[in-house]
Amino acid sequence: MNIIPLFIPFVALSIPIVAIVLSHRQKTNRNKIRELELKKEILELEVEKQNSKIKLLEEENKKYDRIINNAIEQ
Repeated sequence: MNIIPLFIPFVALSIPIVAIVLSHRQKTNRNKIRELELKKEILELEVEKQNSKIKLLEEENKKYDRIINNAIEQ
């Protein structure tokens, strides 16, 4: 029943494997976070673009309202 001589090499080999797996997970998580940050930035820019379009349409609407009001008053 001498398990200890087999257990020590097993533990010694498993430590680097665990370290590699954890390192890979950490890099994967960092990449996923960066991907999500970029998606968020893209969505914020799309919202900003839509807000700009809305402002342009509101200005155009005011312009046509003035034209209609001037035509009605004359």
